[in-house]
Amino acid sequence: MGDEEEEDYMSDLFIKEDVRPGVPMVRRVREALQKEEKQKEANEKNRQKSVKEEEKERRDLVLSSALGNENKGFALLQKMGYKSGQALGKSGEGIVEPIPLNIKTGRSGLGHEEFKKRKAEEKLENYRQKLHMKKQANEQAADQFRIRFKNKQEERKMEGDLRKSQRACQQLDIQKMLRICLRTALETVLQIMTKAFLKKGVLDKYG
Repeated sequence: MGDEEEEDYMSDLFIKEDVRPGVPMVRRVREALQKEEKQKEANEKNRQKSVKEEEKERRDLVLSSALGNENKGFALLQKMGYKSGQALGKSGEGIVEPIPLNIKTGRSGLGHEEFKKRKAEEKLENYRQKLHMKKQANEQAADQFRIRFKNKQEERKMEGDLRKSQRACQQLDIQKMLRICLRTALETVLQIMTKAFLKKGVLDKYG
């Protein structure tokens, strides 16, 4: 019995504190964060609510609760056969939920939301017009590029045709000059031969 009651110094129960490096620091940080959260919660509970917050809470509470028999309008509907959760109308084709209550809580004047909406629509329309104009400008630039490219191709083709024509003309000129030279040479040879024959004939006659 005495041996069983003795503490086991080799067990994990004997070490009450975690002696791993950095663990005490992590524990202290966690405790500090928990203390800070509790302090925030206490401050939130003790904080006095503003008039707007109290009005919102009361309004949400009233709107979330269903109408009872103490409401005169609801009592009149029940007398006419209306049951809670039933649609309005003789044939039950009307609305089931009441018309929502839109409460204005801001300080802006009436119509300010419509003004903001109209401004946003105008801004969106201006943005769309700018996009459309940019698209048209890009299309025009693309058309002008295609036209310039086509004109440049046509100019290159015309330049090529012109060079071909010039080479053809040069060849024709060379051929013409050759023919003229040949004709001139032939005429010269004929003249020389004619003179030679004539001279020979004269010498034979008087020889």
